[in-house]
Amino acid sequence: MTAQTHRIAQTPAQAVVFLETLAELVEQSPVTYSPGAAADLAAHIRGMAEAVTTEAHVHLPALDITRQYAALDWHNEAIAVLFAAEHRPMFH
Repeated sequence: MTAQTHRIAQTPAQAVVFLETLAELVEQSPVTYSPGAAADLAAHIRGMAEAVTTEAHVHLPALDITRQYAALDWHNEAIAVLFAAEHRPMFH
């Protein structure tokens, strides 16, 4: 039996959305950093996303669609976690 490698092609739009999502996570969860440091790091990450958008000439409609799919993926992941059997007792 041969091992199959599943790989999703990465696009500049996906990189931008990843960076934007990472910035939001850093900003909303400043566990390791102070709130000011978390905001600074998030701003730096957003700057990286802007640089990728500009330098890679990301097609803006494709970026918007990628953002929509990413938001849907996060929503679906959150719903899956909330309704997982081990979390159900917490809702009573």
